[in-house]
Amino acid sequence: MQRYVYLFKEGSALMRPQLGLKGSRLSEMYRMGLPIPPGLVISPEACIKYAENNRTHISQVQEELREKLEILEKSLGQKFGQGPNPLIVSLRPGAEVQMPGIIKDIVNIGLNDNSVLGLAIKSENQLFAWNAYRQFVEDFSISAMNIHPNRFQAANNKILNARSLKNLRELAVDDIKQLIQDYFKIINRYTGRKFPQNPDEQLWLTMDSIYNAWKSPRAVGYRRMNDLTHIKGTGVTLQKMVFSTLNNNSGAGIAFTRNPLTGEKGLFGDFMMNISLDDLMSGRVTPKRLDMLKNNLPNIYEELETLSKRLETRFQDVQNIHFAIENGALHLLYSKNAKLAAEAEVKTGVDLVNEKILTQRECINLIYAPLLQYLPHKLIDHKENQVKKLIGKGISGSTASATGKIIFNKEKVNELAKKGENIILFSKDCSTDDYVALTLVKGYVTQFGSATADSSILIRERSIASVLSCKDLEINEQRTECRIGDHILKEGDVITINGAKGEIYEGAVPLIDAPVIPEYEQLLNWADGFKKMKVMMNANNPHEVALGKAYGAEGIGLCKSEQMYLEPSKLKKLRRAIITDSLDERKHVLEELVQIQKEDYKTLFRLMSGKPCIIRILDPPLHSFVPGDEKSQKELAAELEIPVESIISQHAKLAQYNPSLGLRGSRLAVVYPEFIQFEVKSIFIAALEAVEEGITPLPCIELPMISSAKEFTIVKKVITEIAIETGAQDKIKFQVGALIEIPRAALTTNELAKVADFLQFGSNDLTQMT
Repeated sequence: MQRYVYLFKEGSALMRPQLGLKGSRLSEMYRMGLPIPPGLVISPEACIKYAENNRTHISQVQEELREKLEILEKSLGQKFGQGPNPLIVSLRPGAEVQMPGIIKDIVNIGLNDNSVLGLAIKSENQLFAWNAYRQFVEDFSISAMNIHPNRFQAANNKILNARSLKNLRELAVDDIKQLIQDYFKIINRYTGRKFPQNPDEQLWLTMDSIYNAWKSPRAVGYRRMNDLTHIKGTGVTLQKMVFSTLNNNSGAGIAFTRNPLTGEKGLFGDFMMNISLDDLMSGRVTPKRLDMLKNNLPNIYEELETLSKRLETRFQDVQNIHFAIENGALHLLYSKNAKLAAEAEVKTGVDLVNEKILTQRECINLIYAPLLQYLPHKLIDHKENQVKKLIGKGISGSTASATGKIIFNKEKVNELAKKGENIILFSKDCSTDDYVALTLVKGYVTQFGSATADSSILIRERSIASVLSCKDLEINEQRTECRIGDHILKEGDVITINGAKGEIYEGAVPLIDAPVIPEYEQLLNWADGFKKMKVMMNANNPHEVALGKAYGAEGIGLCKSEQMYLEPSKLKKLRRAIITDSLDERKHVLEELVQIQKEDYKTLFRLMSGKPCIIRILDPPLHSFVPGDEKSQKELAAELEIPVESIISQHAKLAQYNPSLGLRGSRLAVVYPEFIQFEVKSIFIAALEAVEEGITPLPCIELPMISSAKEFTIVKKVITEIAIETGAQDKIKFQVGALIEIPRAALTTNELAKVADFLQFGSNDLTQMT
């Protein structure tokens, strides 16, 4: 029979599908005897059933939860939301994978007009108890009753202004009681309902809000962006509250067993005294460094250090630990495998092998492969004669550097990113609300926040250059400007940020490629011992080839030759060759282009000596290289010193109704063979000259948009003729292959395989045409 609710003692790490990641991990931590708050897990299946049952909890889930909650009450000697010592709980979502900060946790469930009195007596701290109640009413009403946060913010501001205070925690008990009554009026005004005093009703409404949030555009978008659409529901963990705001001997923190930016071994993180974990993770505060806890509470730090080593060894990965301190006692709220920067991911993987925690194969399997694409990043070029004007400092959020234009409104990011702008987003808080915008920007600067806030996970993973908690930063969103100390910056101004050191520089500062870390080379060496295939690169110029080689590519899997002609001097000659009606002039211009282009190919062969280089010959339709708007056409006419009418006429003549299906690729080579002749000649001459330098070139010429074996044979004949003409036929080991992008070609690959030396499948065009 299907079960939906489990006590921690009934679960384990092996039950991740039934309990979700958080629930299975907490169950395992319970088995390890770690100091975690007692609780239970509601299976992700309950969330799925809720959706199938028209957003209604099925009776079995309700019965099981009531039964397990009663067991929890008896074991603790407390009643949920009742009595002089009430059981107050938290509900936290937890699917099979991490979704940090996407669905909000709700804490202090069970507080009401009666239980708050019991909590105040038990804690001997009325201010703490009533403030916890106030926070719960606000958070619950926003999440479970769909009231806009601004409604409560207005009430908060009103009482703070009346008392000439800046922070709600400065309010007296009577003021907090009054504010709660103001909240109740807001709730009644905007929902027509009263705030629920029944703890069970609070619990089920909170469950509703979590399940509904699972289907929200934000959560759905996150799963879509991270290829998690196969996960259909979230689990929920219910735990006894640990009150980190009880007094000045209480607090909360986030710890990593190794530095998530660099991989350096040792505790790294943040903490604050007398604060909730949710506030700490929100990115709205600037906490203290975790190593300062060693001075404040040395026993707690020592205990945390010991427990962190146990967790890392047990789960064989760097751990991200959430903890709370209640009246001097440490409680672990959760521990999960840490999301690391790409460099740290590789370094820690190798280190764990060297420390005998992982085997080489386990290390290779542990590394999150998509993260490796962010290993190549930019750094500040620290030349001695380089003039840089430092205007601000903050906390390092990543190891990358970037230059870009300042933007204050995240709603503008998508539009500007589509235009190819490099954007630095400025924000007051380091918030998960910025998640979508952060996927499109080059850099991120915040006034508050920390490297352990939920949104910092994305920053680390994608190597987004970032400076967090810049204490001198003041943002004025209405005027779209900010002040950093004495410097005023406006939207659109260019700055450079050094994420590794948390520095902000005025203007554009030269950047260089980050060096390859030695641990990455070690990882590749281990992988070579297990691999069953080669990994090649996509690279369109010598710089990209050099970078790909440094990161272990065993050849060029695709070089788009047309990308090489976008350099201004080459593009000018190519445009002249396209526009002229004279075949002799076209051939003459293309011959000049051969002498320029061969140098780029020779550099490719030099970098990839002895490794295959697949070069796709000119693929786009010719009109795409000629501007279609009047202004650009006039500018080109002046540059080439020809009548603008010639450009307009030739553009119209070559324009394709459907560029994807028109005169392009190998069909272009059949109609205008001189264009493939010049490209192939460039490749062969470069290869011949490379041989004379002791290089072993292995050019693989790829024909795009091939539709049949007959078409391939026609174009291959042109290539063979050039090979004979240049002397490459007998001196260069080359291949001619086909790029399968047309359904007809895909269906006749058995025929193409007889005449082509190799075949590749182009998923983009093939998908669009199928």
